[in-house]
Amino acid sequence: MDRFGLLDGGAPPRPGRDPGAGARTALKVATAGGILLRNEHGTLPLTGPAVRSIAVVGPAGSIPFVSGGGSAHVVPDHAASPLEAMRERAGKGARVAYALGEDVFGKELPAAALSPATGLEERKVAAGKSWSFDGTLTVAEADEWTFVLHFNGPPAGRPKVLLDGAELFPFRPGLGEYFTGGFLSAAPDGLAVRRAAVALTAGKHRLKVTAKGGGEALTFRLRRTTSATRAADVAQAVRAARAAHSVVLFAHEDATEGRDRTTIALPGHQNALITAVTKANPRTTVVLNTSSCTSMPWLDHTGAVLQMYYPGQEGATATTALLFGDANPSGRLTQTFPVSDDHHPMAEDPRRYPGVNGREEYSEGIRVGYRWYDAEGVRPLFPFGHGLSYTTFAYTGLRLRRRGSGLEAVFTVRNTGRRAGAEVAQVYVGPSPELPLDQAERALAGFRRVHLRPGEARQVTVRVSARTLSSWDTERHGWMPGTGRRTVEVGSSSRDPRLRGQIEVRHGA
Repeated sequence: MDRFGLLDGGAPPRPGRDPGAGARTALKVATAGGILLRNEHGTLPLTGPAVRSIAVVGPAGSIPFVSGGGSAHVVPDHAASPLEAMRERAGKGARVAYALGEDVFGKELPAAALSPATGLEERKVAAGKSWSFDGTLTVAEADEWTFVLHFNGPPAGRPKVLLDGAELFPFRPGLGEYFTGGFLSAAPDGLAVRRAAVALTAGKHRLKVTAKGGGEALTFRLRRTTSATRAADVAQAVRAARAAHSVVLFAHEDATEGRDRTTIALPGHQNALITAVTKANPRTTVVLNTSSCTSMPWLDHTGAVLQMYYPGQEGATATTALLFGDANPSGRLTQTFPVSDDHHPMAEDPRRYPGVNGREEYSEGIRVGYRWYDAEGVRPLFPFGHGLSYTTFAYTGLRLRRRGSGLEAVFTVRNTGRRAGAEVAQVYVGPSPELPLDQAERALAGFRRVHLRPGEARQVTVRVSARTLSSWDTERHGWMPGTGRRTVEVGSSSRDPRLRGQIEVRHGA
């Protein structure tokens, strides 16, 4: 704060900024970070007939998914939607249709279901005024309803909604109201959004809504989704999928700090949507806008899966470039994707998650991430370091040599495909036979990102420091040199070694 002149009550003028340069950097980062997890039968890139007839499915296809919530939230200079970017890229002669698939912002409550009849869509309350509704909501059959409240203004000023005497949207304590997600917490028109799922019996339910204009006018709407509305949305998506040559389905998971995920499954009813769409059209690419790993029970029925995480303001352009092959996917997973909630390091141990009596134990030791999967012999959905490409790479000529107390791995990577691309060559080192400490079966020791033209080869050198080869001794409170004969693997992921060798590691020069 002192460096920026904030402690003396003043601040220097804000330096000028270059939005164009920022956008170019954002596009470069988003494109490089896209990870092609699966690509069967040449589903991607979209070329030929696939370009001329596309169905885009999912709310994140028509609404830009820029960032997460809390401190991850950013306000972009601009952000196009993937649908807009894909239509522009496909050209005038192409048909790029759209279907919602999964409604996250709700549909209007039918006035006929309310007594006395009233509208709860685009309700406006002037500043200093109040408005209320006290009546009944009639439900035709037992079902789970998700009520969706849209409102402007501060969270504390939102309408109060009581259903059978229970408040649907109570004010969250602490920072819970402010550290909300970046995609689902705001409607396309900017109104804040809150949701509440309720199991309703058939018949009449008392509904009471109270809204106050406060110092500024209040705008709000109360909507819902039900089994019937969800079924209609899925049916529309299936029709669009059948009518198109290829499908690009955008799936989402909106995360923020201060709120743990309770499952790695996609939220809502997206798994059912993806299953229905892939059954209608196996040439379906699922684009994932998620914060982290995701289970994929529908994986074997998809043509391709592209992981884009939260791609920022240029996410739509980056996603489109990767889908159409204008850019070659070269991102790699920085985490392991488990098959399901039952097959990861936190599974089946409540002391690790969600904790017992308010206490969580981080008892995994060195077996974090891919190290746990190796130690336990558990097959991941996708391994650490995984990522496909539109070209192919070959590894040859591994040479290992000592460098002080560390080592160097020297090898050659060749682009054996027909297009330029980047390979991320990864070096893993096995345990030291001379250390009586718990060690990983293999540990990432270094990597290099190599850009190669078709047919081009390049010699790569990855240096591994003595510290990387060492292990921490909790009794001695120090790093112990990992001497002895060590196995070194080089490949494109933690589960895809292409080259293997051994070298004697010594302590000292």
